[in-house]
Amino acid sequence: MTKKTLSQTQRNAALDRREFLGAGLAAGGLLASLGIDVASAQNAQAPAGGGRPPRPAMPPEPTVSQPPPLKDLKGKVAYITAASDGIGLGIARAASNAGMKVVIGYRNEERLKAALPLFKKDNAGVFAVKHDVTDREGWKNVLEQIKAKYGKLHLVVNNAGVKTLRQASQAKFDEFDNAVAVNVTAIVNSVKTCLPHMLEHGEGGHFVTVASMGGLLPGSNAGVYTATKIAAVGIMEALRVELESTSVGTSAFCPGGVNTDNYVGMGQENPFRQPRPAGAPAAMSVAMDPLEAGERVLNGVVNNDLFILSHPEFKPGMQERFDAIMASTPKIETPIPQARIDFERVVLRCGIYEREIAHRKIKRKSYRSV
Repeated sequence: MTKKTLSQTQRNAALDRREFLGAGLAAGGLLASLGIDVASAQNAQAPAGGGRPPRPAMPPEPTVSQPPPLKDLKGKVAYITAASDGIGLGIARAASNAGMKVVIGYRNEERLKAALPLFKKDNAGVFAVKHDVTDREGWKNVLEQIKAKYGKLHLVVNNAGVKTLRQASQAKFDEFDNAVAVNVTAIVNSVKTCLPHMLEHGEGGHFVTVASMGGLLPGSNAGVYTATKIAAVGIMEALRVELESTSVGTSAFCPGGVNTDNYVGMGQENPFRQPRPAGAPAAMSVAMDPLEAGERVLNGVVNNDLFILSHPEFKPGMQERFDAIMASTPKIETPIPQARIDFERVVLRCGIYEREIAHRKIKRKSYRSV
């Protein structure tokens, strides 16, 4: 097979792939597996008599990246899980500063008490809800509380995470189970619960998952954390494919070192945290300010960035990983059977990456402003 023929085959694969995903990965793809029927929102017809639905007539693959569903954040409603401290609190503060109505998910009362004074008094304040992200019924209750308070929900930031710094070969079953429940399944819970509401109100919606550079570079020797964060990034990519023709965007935030204490630089001690002992490592003192991290997340939301990367020092390492993958791809030694290529079309190529590259060529004045 010639290079030209293979390239054309890969391009044709994009259309087949969208049809394949639209029909449902034999049952409906990630969204359909969650019981969410995006196709029905686009007036798709169900087959008479039941059975496996035929492949629907899908529109041509987009030529540009999905327009930002939440270009204007002012007055919109954001829910950030685990937002009484750390990166989550930084994102919540940035959202409040941008004029959003902010809902904080929390579990620790003392952390919440320390977090609330950090919000500007002239803002509308924040609404705090106690929430265990692994509790599916709890997600339903949170959404109902938000709707009762503000009417609608537009932005969900899946920030809650468990940093299980255990090697994959050494971790116990319960350590894996807990990490998967918080770092992966909780994301599914948020989509299952909140996506239908976003599609219904039609004002634009967005999901952000706070992953980590560990979700792109498995070099931390913490296999449990790495595996779950790679999965978290993958969920956001899969949803971008499936939601590209809707008014809901997705982003994976993969930060490097971020200071988890929001009181740093505020001129006062964090009442929740004990002062750092004399001689203790000062690694966090050189890490990114959590408010800056939050501003970079919101900049990614208003631009509908698929990948929100905040620490450029990781670029060489990422390049090495991607180069290693490419270097491991075998050369074409014998002609590839056309039947095999036809069978593989649905995964030969994914157009979201080409469109994201083009989207990233648009110059910005800042990666922190909204």
